[in-house]
Amino acid sequence: MSHLIEEYAKNLGVKISRPIINDHFFPTVADKYITIGSEEHKPAKHYKHYNIVLTLLKPVLQANDIKVVQLGAGKPIEGVHNIFNISFKQKCFVLSNSLLHLGCDGVLSHAASAKNIPTVNLFGNTFPSTNRPLFSANKLNINLAPEWDNKPCFNVQDPKSEINKIKAEDVAGAILKLLKVDSSINFTTKHVGANFGQIAVEVVPTSFSPISVAEGQILFLRVDYGYDEATFLQYAKNHKVTIISDKLIQPHGLKDISGNVTGLFIFVDPSWETIDESYFKILKNWNIPCTLLVKDKSQLGQIRNKYFDTPVRLYNPERPKVQGLKENAQFFSSKRLLEGGKEYLSYAHWKKGLDSNNKVLDSVDYWKELDHFYIYEQN
Repeated sequence: MSHLIEEYAKNLGVKISRPIINDHFFPTVADKYITIGSEEHKPAKHYKHYNIVLTLLKPVLQANDIKVVQLGAGKPIEGVHNIFNISFKQKCFVLSNSLLHLGCDGVLSHAASAKNIPTVNLFGNTFPSTNRPLFSANKLNINLAPEWDNKPCFNVQDPKSEINKIKAEDVAGAILKLLKVDSSINFTTKHVGANFGQIAVEVVPTSFSPISVAEGQILFLRVDYGYDEATFLQYAKNHKVTIISDKLIQPHGLKDISGNVTGLFIFVDPSWETIDESYFKILKNWNIPCTLLVKDKSQLGQIRNKYFDTPVRLYNPERPKVQGLKENAQFFSSKRLLEGGKEYLSYAHWKKGLDSNNKVLDSVDYWKELDHFYIYEQN
């Protein structure tokens, strides 16, 4: 496919030339740095694994006293040293003195190219040939794209989030190559879960410990894992919570915290007596959405008939295990399971009492949460 700028030139009857960019001074805090362009407001261009890339690069960057500057608003990327939410012309000034720019295809990549700054460009919703940097030598630019199922979506919304199929080690390796650093990346991605990057914080309410959560973050109270009434109420009074329970919580237990309950999920069993319709009416009056969960598919129709006016969903977390993993395989998790001041990366780790442990566990309980994991191997 033709490059966008070539199509514009052809249709407008003009020649392609190097752009003139007027920078505006902005003070930087480091002599040596690389920049990352944040595109959080464009989902198809939002790469979720920058933090893993920076984790892989951390030893090399520290050894060479290279800082990382994030350009643009949005959530801070873990591992950056400074975040500059500044004007475009100020960003261009910062780019002028950077060692390298990392980001998705777009205006910052083209501006860096016009200044002969090396670029690592990530493509998620278009082919590299249509929007790669043109104003600098090819040897200064590395363009990375995923293996698309068919072709890019060419849209700002990508239902498959293709850009996140680009492996973190490939991005880190490209940066090292352009920085001309003699080092290698000892890291191999084996699996990236569909929900990895979507942070989920679960709490087993058996003993209270203060929790630091991001603004707007909802806690999932896993009453089905353990329960102490006083602890349960303390968490619910201090945080917005969604409750997951295998027992019916009576209305009097929810009344004082109803304003903080954003949802209630209840595992039901056909052996239970029918939940009275008044229960669901009370929840509705308190603006608490209620969903019933069924673990056995054969019971789904029976439960739906019994509770016709209430959402009933099949809870089926079974996932195939990742084959061919080495014994030392490890993982990142976008799930935190907390109890008694300890943090676990999965239900399987919590069940075995393995806090602060990121080793892959070959168990049914572990594979059930596979969608939340980024599994990798290191030699």
